[in-house]
Amino acid sequence: MATFRQRDGRWQAIIRRVDLKATKTFDRKADAQAWARAREREADLAEVAPAKVLGALGPLIDRYDKEVWPVRRWGLNKANELKTLKADLGARLLSDLKPGALVTYATGLGLSAGGVSTRLSYLREVLKTAHALWGTPVPLADVDAAIATAKRLGVAGKSGVRARRPMQEEIERVIAVADAREQTAIDLAVIIRILSVLPLRVGELLGIQWSDISERRRTVMIRSRKHPDARVKETNHQEVPLIAFRGVDTFALVAERPRYLESPFPYKRPSVSVAFHQCALRAQVMDLHLHDLRAHSLSALLEAGVPIPQVALISGHRNWKILQRVYARIDPVSIHDALKRLG
Repeated sequence: MATFRQRDGRWQAIIRRVDLKATKTFDRKADAQAWARAREREADLAEVAPAKVLGALGPLIDRYDKEVWPVRRWGLNKANELKTLKADLGARLLSDLKPGALVTYATGLGLSAGGVSTRLSYLREVLKTAHALWGTPVPLADVDAAIATAKRLGVAGKSGVRARRPMQEEIERVIAVADAREQTAIDLAVIIRILSVLPLRVGELLGIQWSDISERRRTVMIRSRKHPDARVKETNHQEVPLIAFRGVDTFALVAERPRYLESPFPYKRPSVSVAFHQCALRAQVMDLHLHDLRAHSLSALLEAGVPIPQVALISGHRNWKILQRVYARIDPVSIHDALKRLG
């Protein structure tokens, strides 16, 4: 509501709202009141208009996917997140994406704090792109407020760094169970042995083709290594040594696979992960993921004194800080052996 005060025989209209601040002086109070009503009416209409004009979120996600992906391609994770965003919020009007509604949505996702942050960041990216490229009025301020509130509540935030590293004895127990399995199409024990000393991603190992192996150089060409830009990923090939370490000759385990197979490891990644989880449970090794072997083998190479650039070449890390922060799970006892080698 506007306020009015008389000064020097004239009437001053004062409007102080969150979305409107204005002052004007008139000879008559009636004129001041009429002007204030008109200005507040304009502000009210401007506030209501987006709900009629903005439309729903779904079409914006579709346009973002259609027009932005060819220019800056992204990976499967982001594609799935965008698909989920459309399924969850696509029918909502942009004007309905208020902070309270978004925080309620984020709280009910059942994701980790890092997962919630990722989901909301993709929503913000779609809206920001729509505003910058297509001139669409979007509630960016509301999304920012929702993200800030979700972080304060602990619903959103950085992903926690996993610290689990299996002991060698635990790995041997899982291998023993895998070796004893009957009537299985997956040679899981060989996969575990390789990944316990060679820090590849599971998908990279399973994706090796016979033509990728170089017997002369004892290396393998890992094709389409992980990269945030899918266009770069398509040609991001890297030659990696198949090392012999801790009594495991990874070159022999890969190159000497039965040649009647279509590829050395013609298995699906989900099937391998499920089989590993089952073997770990039977071996009574709790809270162990197949991906933990990557951190274990990477840490073992660092403990053995292999320089970070060479470890990063095998693991495929472009950013050494991520290698150190996320994957390096150094055993404090290994420092004794390192000092003995130096001595």
